[in-house]
Amino acid sequence: MNNMAYDEFPKEQPQQQPQQHIGNENEVGNGVHANGTSVPKGRKFDDVWHRKISNTSSFVAVSKFLGEFFGTATLMFLGCMGCLDAFGNETSNLSRGLIFGFTVMVVILTFGVVSGAHINPVVSIAAYIYGDLSFVMVLAYSVAQFSGALCGYGLLMGVAPQKYFDQALVDGHGSCVTAPHDSLSTGAALAIEFIVTGILIWACCGVWDPRNAQHQDSVPVKFALLVAAISVAGGPATGASMNPARTLAPCVWNNSYHKIWIYFVGPPLAGVIMPIIYKCLFRREVTNENILETPPPVQEPVCVCIVHNKESQFEKV
Repeated sequence: MNNMAYDEFPKEQPQQQPQQHIGNENEVGNGVHANGTSVPKGRKFDDVWHRKISNTSSFVAVSKFLGEFFGTATLMFLGCMGCLDAFGNETSNLSRGLIFGFTVMVVILTFGVVSGAHINPVVSIAAYIYGDLSFVMVLAYSVAQFSGALCGYGLLMGVAPQKYFDQALVDGHGSCVTAPHDSLSTGAALAIEFIVTGILIWACCGVWDPRNAQHQDSVPVKFALLVAAISVAGGPATGASMNPARTLAPCVWNNSYHKIWIYFVGPPLAGVIMPIIYKCLFRREVTNENILETPPPVQEPVCVCIVHNKESQFEKV
């Protein structure tokens, strides 16, 4: 490059670049400065105070707690609204399963990046045993999930006419209340809840598996279909709760506790046993050699134009 004839080319005067405010003090978010100057597209939010606060461990813990709280509240409000025979709409087992499945998808899309969107104490217990969550966070998540479920169902009772809930109590155990079918024995109901919860937990373990780290984009859709399938299959038998928080809230608000202990024994038991089985039989640690499933594509040589005394020469590198 030492032979380049710079004197052969007309020299251009450097153009005056418009001044931009690069600092943080005048930035107010959404890419606009307080003085009206636009920030280039793609620039990240750069508020110093917000960054300092949001990076603290306390802020992160509170954010996760609120993610589980609002996620579980959303699950109960939308899911149980879909189970309510109201406004001239009579629900079916299929519609209830699909509504809960789609609601889970919405919650994962919204709060998955915040807290993992467990929205289920059993999933949090499984995450602890699997090694993805601390014991303290299991306790915090559980408090958020139970309180979120109570608030979500309570909000539904506050906005929907009371007569529909009263009618559900006359016809059965209450709206959205999970209870075993009368033809099932207690042992059979307990086994069904254990099995369907175990399937859910194994799916969670598969998502947490390091080998699936590069395949997370479709997780919300996968869990939507999984929850819908389990709900449609197990709903007529036990309600397919898989979630003590989901079971407790309708029972408390409707004062209906028929065999509620089944849902506090079967699912948590699956949350303890299934992650251990998965870790022992199926989990494999990822090494540097198998992080990528396929080798990277071979790149073609790039042509670079080098100027020597006003002549163009192409070389391959």
